[in-house]
Amino acid sequence: NFVRGEDSFVRAQWAARPLVWHIYPQDERAHLTKLDAFLDLYCAGLDAGPAEALRKLWHAWNAEQAPAPGHMRAAWDAVAAHGARLRLNARTWAAHLALPGDLAGNLARFCEKRL
Repeated sequence: NFVRGEDSFVRAQWAARPLVWHIYPQDERAHLTKLDAFLDLYCAGLDAGPAEALRKLWHAWNAEQAPAPGHMRAAWDAVAAHGARLRLNARTWAAHLALPGDLAGNLARFCEKRL
C-alpha cells in the first residue's frame, strides 16, 4: 500500500499490510521528523535488516528530489527481500493498534462505569 495523507495512512495501518507513507511536506522539513518518529515505533519489533530496508524505501519515496537512477529500484528490492517479515510486522502492528479497543466502545464502557 502506497498512501498519502493522514486518513489514508491510518486506514493502511488497519489493513495489516506493508505500506509506504508519502507524507505531505511541511515547513522546515518537519514531515521528516514525523516520518522517522513513526518508523521508530513501527520498526521496533523488526530486525536491523528489514527495518533499515523499510526506512531507506520510505525516505527514497519522500525525497525532495528524484533519487539517483537505480536508487529507488535498489530500495524496493531490499524491501522485497524482507517481504515475509514485513507482512508479519504489518499484521502485528495492526493487532497492537487494536488492543485498546475502539473509541466508541471504550467511551460507552467509561460512561457505563460512571453511572
